[in-house]
Amino acid sequence: MKVSVLTPDLSHNCLGRAHLLSQLLERNYEVEIIGPKLQDEIWAPVRNDYEYKGIDTGNRIYEFAPDIPDLINLIDGDVVLASKPRVQSYGVALLAGLSENRPLILDIDDWETAFKLQRGKLVAMAWGIPTLINTGSYYYHRALEALSGLADARTVSNRFLQKKFGGELIPHARDTDLFDPEQFDKMEAREAYDLPRDATLVMFSGTPRPHKGVADLVSAVASIDKFDVRTVVVGAHESKFVNELRDLGGESLILRGQQPFEEIPRWLAAADVVAIPQKESTSTRGQLPAKVFDAMAMGKPVIATEVGDLPRVLGDGGEIVSPDSPASLADAISRLTADESRRSVMGNRARDRCVKHYSYDALAPKIAEIVTSIQ
Repeated sequence: MKVSVLTPDLSHNCLGRAHLLSQLLERNYEVEIIGPKLQDEIWAPVRNDYEYKGIDTGNRIYEFAPDIPDLINLIDGDVVLASKPRVQSYGVALLAGLSENRPLILDIDDWETAFKLQRGKLVAMAWGIPTLINTGSYYYHRALEALSGLADARTVSNRFLQKKFGGELIPHARDTDLFDPEQFDKMEAREAYDLPRDATLVMFSGTPRPHKGVADLVSAVASIDKFDVRTVVVGAHESKFVNELRDLGGESLILRGQQPFEEIPRWLAAADVVAIPQKESTSTRGQLPAKVFDAMAMGKPVIATEVGDLPRVLGDGGEIVSPDSPASLADAISRLTADESRRSVMGNRARDRCVKHYSYDALAPKIAEIVTSIQ
């Protein structure tokens, strides 16, 4: 049996969730990944992992709508899984279902309308009218979330979304055979990536954005009165926000660009501590950062904020601090970086939790059960 996984954009990091679900599904099924390509290239971290099926198009309705029949014609699967309730994925999947009776699974890993609500509902509603020309308008997200019940099954990445939309919980998972700390040496990784051998490195891996609390982390480390504690941000791109981070961090900050997904375990091997400093907001309540599972799988102690499912996921494999508090982050970093034994114990616990609850081996059977249930 074949499963067609639809992503909203092959050239954006939203491909990450579709890629993950495909990795879980291919343990039991043939899989293809389909979607529009709104920029020139496939999203770099997973560019070479599949023979992606897509079309070059735009995100304006008048650009995208004529290409919908071509996207539908690319779908070969017996089952369709739409990643995210967006026009380019779930919208296309619903239209495909009008012509062919394929079972449909909707996966929701973010509360899409929450991103539009950050400046308030009235602003979102007002701004959503002129942006109806774009596939990402507030009103399209809202309508497709309201239609989530039309899917034969739903999967969600965290408990907040499960409470809101129902469905089965499929957290972000990791291949714990690929993310295996026994396969990497810290000092070799530091030498390969030109990182200081003797410093204590607190790492953030992922695209740095304000809602992810990266500025809080950089400020926290800069405030610690120890020259050998450094922040490493892996996944940075040139932007106004990254320039602000440079100003905040000074010599305590090391920036590195976007990396291929297969290189992430080695980068994490170079770290002493991994930080997931998520800020508290309407949008982050419906998120569970996938990078926390990278760190856990690699046996790294994690300092995370008390947002969403992070405390539940980490358990005794991490330390939880208040969100939006650089001072709390700095205290936790100081304690953990000063205690190598505690870091080791905490990292081993994180690895054990990831293998048991969040590995491909743990979650592939669960998603297979969902596919079987809608046949």
